[in-house]
Amino acid sequence: MKIYHEYMGEDKKTYVKCLINDHKAPNVIFFMTPIGSVEHDIAIRNYRPLADNGFNVFAVDLPGIGRSSNGKFTYENIKAEIKSIAEYIQKNFSYSIHLYGGTGTGGIIGQALASDKDLTFFTSYSQLGVANHGDLSVIGSSFILKSVFPLLNIAVKFFPEYRLKFKVPKYNGYNAEKENNWYQSMMKEYPGIFDFPLDVVYTLLWLLISKDSPIINKPYPPTLVMASKYDRYYKKEYINNYYHNLETKKKLHWIDDSHCVFVWGTQELINQVTEWINSTNIINIASR
Repeated sequence: MKIYHEYMGEDKKTYVKCLINDHKAPNVIFFMTPIGSVEHDIAIRNYRPLADNGFNVFAVDLPGIGRSSNGKFTYENIKAEIKSIAEYIQKNFSYSIHLYGGTGTGGIIGQALASDKDLTFFTSYSQLGVANHGDLSVIGSSFILKSVFPLLNIAVKFFPEYRLKFKVPKYNGYNAEKENNWYQSMMKEYPGIFDFPLDVVYTLLWLLISKDSPIINKPYPPTLVMASKYDRYYKKEYINNYYHNLETKKKLHWIDDSHCVFVWGTQELINQVTEWINSTNIINIASR
């Protein structure tokens, strides 16, 4: 396996870690929640096994996150980033391009890209974390968030470096002790890791409620939805509502775990994504 790093895009400021097996292998574009680099151990555990399974993996630091320098965290910048990477893959590898949005917000961002009518690169999409447009129940009070949304747009322009401090609430459900201990250890090891920049908060809200958000549409490629049965944020009804409305080839895989399955349950995730890519890649090739 060949591993190298690329700074892509017109301004060469997009950091991509490339794990290459074969020029004819299916290609996976991967990213997670925008709180750290794809060089972080948790991220590596979520994409390295895909490379071990024979895929070419392109793990991306989203705009202004990790090693992707400058550039605001906006949907348009994310879109331009992914477009550049997809074009790079088409030019240097093949047209078999599979998108994987890991964790809650990573899944939402990937869903937007897979639903965008300007991006027609993807052979399949796999997501952990979903969004029902206009429904903010996964992140808090809809009334309050929708009320402050216009103010956030102004705040981003005048206070671009400001970070909103988020306190992770104590959890009392399935795997409670394990989850609470993990969050505590992360905050101790990386102080402020859950303090989100204003542009990240604004962009996520924009995706969820803006009338211009691509999430109003549905993903066009075959879509794998992975969800934890005991997720503290994503309730079963929310997931089922999203999945029911998908209009493409689809699969819903329930995981007998809690929200942080991406930390200690990566093998099950990897197995599902691997199977999905292999099955949809055959369909895609057969249809050409």
